[in-house]
Amino acid sequence: MPEGYGALWYLCILGFFKEFRPSESFLTQYLVGSWKKLTQEEVNQEIYPIGTYSTLVLLIVVFLITDVVCYKPIIIVHSLAGVACYCLITFGTSKDFVQAAEVFYGLFLASEVAYSTYMYASCEKDLYQKVTSYTRIALQTGRLVSGSVAQFLISCNVLDLHELNYLSLTGLGIAALFGCMLPSTSKSLYFHRIGSEKVDSAVETPSNSNYSAPPNASATEDILLSTEYLEAVRYNPKKEDYVISNTDNEDYEQLSGFQKIWSDFLHAYSNMYIVKWSIWWALTNCGYLQVTAYIQNLWQDTVELTKEPLYNGAASATYTILSIVASWTVGQLQFDFDGKKSQWLLSICASLSGGLLLLLALSKYLHFQYIAYGIFKIFYQVSMIFANSEVAKSLTRDSHGLVFGFNTFIALILQSLLTVTVAGKGGFQLSTRLQLPLISFQFLVYGGYYIAIGCGFGLIAIANSIQGCHQTIRNVPTGE
Repeated sequence: MPEGYGALWYLCILGFFKEFRPSESFLTQYLVGSWKKLTQEEVNQEIYPIGTYSTLVLLIVVFLITDVVCYKPIIIVHSLAGVACYCLITFGTSKDFVQAAEVFYGLFLASEVAYSTYMYASCEKDLYQKVTSYTRIALQTGRLVSGSVAQFLISCNVLDLHELNYLSLTGLGIAALFGCMLPSTSKSLYFHRIGSEKVDSAVETPSNSNYSAPPNASATEDILLSTEYLEAVRYNPKKEDYVISNTDNEDYEQLSGFQKIWSDFLHAYSNMYIVKWSIWWALTNCGYLQVTAYIQNLWQDTVELTKEPLYNGAASATYTILSIVASWTVGQLQFDFDGKKSQWLLSICASLSGGLLLLLALSKYLHFQYIAYGIFKIFYQVSMIFANSEVAKSLTRDSHGLVFGFNTFIALILQSLLTVTVAGKGGFQLSTRLQLPLISFQFLVYGGYYIAIGCGFGLIAIANSIQGCHQTIRNVPTGE
């Protein structure tokens, strides 16, 4: 790693402060409050959808140039985009400023890719696990402290929601400063390779069963989940899966950067096992991102009916602790999925997640909604650990970033379509507001979406089981 471990500590400090955004836990309440005076419908249909669309468009641009510029400039842009976002939210005087802030928030989320990929471009392969562990701790600590501080300051009336924005601005400003202090790296995966270093490292057989493939980048705090927890999952790749001839290596090194990207893309997605898990990854991520984008709106609607105080900061801190426990627990498990087992797992996880969202839609009790949402997040995180590890260990090239980046892109396309259809202007414009008088139709749709995913994979599992039974019967020898 450049400058010894200095880059790692800069990266950890940057990760902590970029996640230290106390005002984010109460953003919806702030926007509909006396400071911005927006309506729930405006926030639901005209504000939050812009962030989704912006992330989708900007992710394409960021993905294409991050490797070219060797990561550091995009890391700086990442933090500065967050600063610009909160400046517009804090000092803006109209809805237009908040909408512009969502564009910068989209850039902030899209440029998250550089943070994760810098870690692995700037260190040797044998340090991947240590680097991932330290940066994961930094990110989770930032979220934990952010939620705890926000709840404490609001509950004790030390600061109001508007003043919390200054803390978020401070955190992002410090992150930008440490981004500038990061040592530059002169190598990257596709456009600035050093000999065949990356190819060689990708085909080496790990010397111990605790080897973990390097996680890839992501676009949001929750997409980061796909990369942060990957190192926690242990597996023992088979040597034959990594055998690539020297001739293939030499031919690969002769390709241009974009040709390498295309070659890795075709190589990965010609594997139907990767395709199956990637479809699950994209569908599940789409639903999860949509739920997390609008969950604060549901909580805000609920407290307007019940007159309870919000505990979003405490909930955020609790979810972070549960995330750490869940990822550590799953990381201790040894698992080996075949096709049938994985399909049943995907079906059950999606169906249970859909059931929890239906309960969220039907409940009028804030504390129950907090609990149901927390369980939903745990289901998501556990299933994504399995999905990411299965994809990663099926790759025979060091193309984790490309595969997870493309899966993220597909998830954002699906999320944009879901946003347009369900919440955005021109669609059904369903609100999270409780109606009839206790039903949130928007979350009913999200629950139905997950149940449909579960039913789809369940039908595939049943069909494969029937096919397997028929195959077994045909293979049974008949008597004379």
